[in-house]
Amino acid sequence: MKKRSVLIRRAALLAAIAVTIAVAVGMSAFFILTGGRTPSAARSDMVVPALIAGAAALVAALAAAWLLAGKIMQPAMEPVAKLRDVAVAMSQGDLDIRADESAYGELGELGKAVNQLSYQLSRNMYTLIIERNRLRNMLNGLSEGIVAIDAKGEITHTNPALEKFFTRQKTAIHLPDPRMKVIGDKGVWDDFDAVIQSGEPMSRNMQSKDMILRMTITPIVDEIGSIAGAVGLFSDITQQERLEKTRRDYVSNVSHELRTPLTAMRALIEPLKEGMVTEEADRQRYYDIILREILRLSRLINDQLELSRLQSGTLAIEKSVMALDDVVYDVCDRYSTIAAEHGLELKVETDFSQCPPVYANADRVEQMLIILVDNAIKYTEEGSVTVAADWDDERVVVHVRDTGVGIEENDLPYVFDRFYKVDKAHSGKGSGLGLSIARELLKRMDEDIWVTSEKGQGSEFSFTLHRPGKSESQETEIESQETEVES
Repeated sequence: MKKRSVLIRRAALLAAIAVTIAVAVGMSAFFILTGGRTPSAARSDMVVPALIAGAAALVAALAAAWLLAGKIMQPAMEPVAKLRDVAVAMSQGDLDIRADESAYGELGELGKAVNQLSYQLSRNMYTLIIERNRLRNMLNGLSEGIVAIDAKGEITHTNPALEKFFTRQKTAIHLPDPRMKVIGDKGVWDDFDAVIQSGEPMSRNMQSKDMILRMTITPIVDEIGSIAGAVGLFSDITQQERLEKTRRDYVSNVSHELRTPLTAMRALIEPLKEGMVTEEADRQRYYDIILREILRLSRLINDQLELSRLQSGTLAIEKSVMALDDVVYDVCDRYSTIAAEHGLELKVETDFSQCPPVYANADRVEQMLIILVDNAIKYTEEGSVTVAADWDDERVVVHVRDTGVGIEENDLPYVFDRFYKVDKAHSGKGSGLGLSIARELLKRMDEDIWVTSEKGQGSEFSFTLHRPGKSESQETEIESQETEVES
């Protein structure tokens, strides 16, 4: 059987004492005033004063009982007041406070229950704080931009990555929608509001600054199925779009470059097969054209393989200290006849015998010079092609200038792309891979290449070759000494 409460027992004891005192005092006062007579035997003039005196005595007794109640209830009221203070402090966020568990009976049990509640709340709050911090660090560490809003459309959270995608407006600027200070595109917030209204997620691409962003907005649903807000995820897909465009252009260009010689060969082989070409001279001319187209296909495939090996990093390029004069003069001697056939003059403007040695790969430098000189001759109808150089204490810069058709300013950023050609129809004059190969070669040797050009005024391609440092010079000297000893 459950024990009675201490408060109930003390209250019952207090009530019994108060009633006993009041009755005893009242009866005593009445009998004293009436001389010990009963109310029926007492004189009428004595009854009223006796009753008044009894009532006064009763009030005095109750007052005494009240004072006594304070003394009796005080030990029970103090623990209750302390429990109240503990509960108020917990409601204000102080979960470290503890109630007194030493009180007797139910007050002690209540103190234990309050302490247990405070302990559990503290543990749950600690766990929630850890989870909140973990989630915040995860969101802040994402490269994607995130913004969350509540059901009223007000922003509740953003992460630092969002500022890379959008320029935050100054707080002093007055905007009709305060949210546009974070994202200055009204269409974005219209999409957020539409998602909250419909409860359906949505995605679309958008332009911001110089980036293409993929925006995905998802509604937040609470435990009762109501829309509690929405979360927007912004991803930078600029590189993906560029790669996709490069892939499409690459497939288109390869198909075009392969189709042209194949179509030409088919148009020549079919008449030969049907016996329509009867003259031996015509057949030889057809054979020459077919051979030329086959060589063109072979060059295209070889250039593709060369470029793929360079970009994959599987092609090793060993560098050593080398002189430029032999390489430059040899290439120019070989192409001087070809330039003359095109009515051009191939000039060497710099005395390369005075040029300092460079730290590079001789075969690859020769390959780059061939690519640049060959391109200059192809795209120059009249005038000249010039090879020159200048240098300082760190590097030598080689220039190949021509007086050809030039390059439009809008096309300059794409000159070194695969299959770039001045003529948009891609008709003849190479595969369009030479400059891409030259750039990849120089990149593998930690060098640089660039072009300056003006439409109709010719072009100038320049590339760097670094001079050897002390360590490279010492290695060359050691190798020379070893060669002399062996010989």
